[in-house]
Amino acid sequence: MARFGVVIIAVGLAALSGSSRAAENPVLNAVVGTNDGFNITLNDATGKKVDRLLPGTYTVVVDDRSRIHNFHLASNDDATVDFRTDVDFVGQKSFTVTFRNDTGYAYACEPHWQVMNGSFFVTDAPPPPPPPPPPAIRTLRASVSPAGAVRLGASSVHSGRYRIVVADHSRTANFHVRGRGVDSRTGKRFRGSRVLRVLLVHGVYRYGSDSAGLSKRLRVSGRA
Repeated sequence: MARFGVVIIAVGLAALSGSSRAAENPVLNAVVGTNDGFNITLNDATGKKVDRLLPGTYTVVVDDRSRIHNFHLASNDDATVDFRTDVDFVGQKSFTVTFRNDTGYAYACEPHWQVMNGSFFVTDAPPPPPPPPPPAIRTLRASVSPAGAVRLGASSVHSGRYRIVVADHSRTANFHVRGRGVDSRTGKRFRGSRVLRVLLVHGVYRYGSDSAGLSKRLRVSGRA
């Protein structure tokens, strides 16, 4: 009896040791079929959907919430990773898997794989840098007086994207700017405020009113 008890204790310790090692693996959370909906995802510990992953061993906890869906994860290039829940299963199951470097993996609901699917790539290469922010859109203010006098808030600007906010107070004159890639205006009978969105590049633009001619100049320097 004493020897049998020792064996039981030894097996129990080995199981605890294995569980401890599994608990140390990074955890990925899979969710499928919330409210029987056609939804499926695989998220990291922060709740972000996985699209890139470092190679290594992970614990994938599948939260299967529907009897009409299941979760299946596999790879065409790594036969060692291929696991699923049953379609009629509802609950949580955990799987320990080792993802290989430079390998793609995919997951889906098998009955509805066309609309319920996702994929990610495993690599230890650094992620690409984020795209640069879009260039700022600057504002120029222009006006047309009741008598038809046209004014612009600057005579020279740096190239780039602009919002020209026009306050047009005339029923006979308008604001019109023309140059490389730009030919924008308000209507002659229009009165009110209007925004003209333009991309100004290096060069000289003419502006004024169609009634009196585009006799004024806006100089643009630099590259857009």
